[in-house]
Amino acid sequence: MLSHRVRTQANERASEPTRAARGGRRPASARDRGEAGLTVVIPTFNNEAILARTLESWRTHANPINVEVLVVEDGCRDGTTALLERTATKNWGGASFRWIHMDDAHELRCTNAGFRAATGALLMAWQDDMFLQARWLVHEVIEVFNRHPDVGLLGLSRGLDMFPVPDPIERWEDLIDWRRLRSTIGPFLWNWVRLQEVDSTIRPWVIRRECLQRVGLLDEAFVPTEWDEADLAFRVRAAGWKVATCGYERLGGYFHVGSSTLGTLSDAYKARVLRNGRLFHERWDPEIQRSHARVRSTWVRPMTLQRWATTAIQALRALPKRGRSRRSANAKAERSLGI
Repeated sequence: MLSHRVRTQANERASEPTRAARGGRRPASARDRGEAGLTVVIPTFNNEAILARTLESWRTHANPINVEVLVVEDGCRDGTTALLERTATKNWGGASFRWIHMDDAHELRCTNAGFRAATGALLMAWQDDMFLQARWLVHEVIEVFNRHPDVGLLGLSRGLDMFPVPDPIERWEDLIDWRRLRSTIGPFLWNWVRLQEVDSTIRPWVIRRECLQRVGLLDEAFVPTEWDEADLAFRVRAAGWKVATCGYERLGGYFHVGSSTLGTLSDAYKARVLRNGRLFHERWDPEIQRSHARVRSTWVRPMTLQRWATTAIQALRALPKRGRSRRSANAKAERSLGI
């Protein structure tokens, strides 16, 4: 299924030995060996205009970093192929860009194909409607994994915690019952400056290559998508690593357009998600029962002066929204009680 039509620019440059390496003065670095510190895998299907902005955001902000951006083009019928051809001719600086082709394989298989082709020590699952907005985010992600060897998987948006519920899962809505599944980025106010351990996470996320090699790729039993990354997260935890999350979109590290190609959820879509959700819970409900009450770890973010300043600005901007949200929740609760 995977075609070897690979377009590359900077990898050719990276494979040439430097003067210092030829002189034997230092060991070859990952860049010298044609390896990336981070590979960003971006599956795409018929989303040319948004993808163009996504790629330009990575070319702009990741330019000086040893990052590999790898697009998996899934049989696009718009102008995506021509866009990728043009993008491969641009100057990516210290980063690199290439793309591979698949034939209508869907996001899960495309992500796996990208992971197989990747050279990075860290592997990122990114979507084609997410715009990188800050160079510091890439640096921080790499530093988190360097500083915290117990973190195997890092979510960049929100985490998910799961709880045992005796009621059967009969409808799509049962999967997202708040008693069973809760979204979190950790307790306020600490969630601005630290990572929070969670059970699972949602895209975008980053995983260690070593971790993925141990636990295996996304399980294609969950094709086309949904609940695949939750299953991966539980396998990561079973292998002895932890899953962490931090609200990096809220911090201004990236922006997710969201639903650029997805309309109202159809009954057929919900049925597929229900099937996958049931499969996940059949596998992992005993572990949810065993571990849901454990004490969750936290890790301090690796901060710089720039990150402190960015965090302070974003936190101040968020405070009025938090106040309005709390007032709205209180008013809703009062109405439900007839107050």
